[in-house]
Amino acid sequence: MKLWYSTTSPYVRKVRAVAAHHDLGGRIELLKVTSSFDAASPHNQNNPLGRIPVLQTDGGEWLLNSNVIAEYLDTLGQGRKLYPQDNGHWEVLNLHALAEGILENTVAMIAEKMLRPENEWWTARHAQIKARNESAIALLAERVQPYGTDLNIGTLYAACAVDFLLFRNNLTEAEAAISAAGLDGWAAEMNRAHACLAETKPYVST
Repeated sequence: MKLWYSTTSPYVRKVRAVAAHHDLGGRIELLKVTSSFDAASPHNQNNPLGRIPVLQTDGGEWLLNSNVIAEYLDTLGQGRKLYPQDNGHWEVLNLHALAEGILENTVAMIAEKMLRPENEWWTARHAQIKARNESAIALLAERVQPYGTDLNIGTLYAACAVDFLLFRNNLTEAEAAISAAGLDGWAAEMNRAHACLAETKPYVST
């Protein structure tokens, strides 16, 4: 299998953490994308969406979305399944969706701030995203509380979301809300408890 990735994307981190949880690293060739906007980048050649992560299976099929990739890898692994099939299934998926929504809102704002001059920013939209994040972060803290440091796809992705917001705090301004909700301490505990999270934390590569 081949995985196109970056060292900063929370979507990529989710996939890599699932792979690490199931000890699938030896079966996956990691191919770093230096610029997702480069039309000549290999990940864009057969990937019409041009997004990462994208996984090419051993059979040559492209899996185009982090959610699909993560669940696919969870079916391959021999470790404890991250997608529960018991009565808690929908609660875990809803927690995952909450983390996903926070990231989808925030990544769009980050991209605009990084790629456009400040005088072209949609500042009213950014203020709305920040306000929504503050409410969503408080809800995320409430939703992760029953799980403690237990690992499932919802808590894994929630930790990815919190770490990413803090990693890009100069653009997200989410640190105060995360600290007030106690999620900074929770995410730190998750990273200490699970090697698959600790070894995939975001960083800027050189």
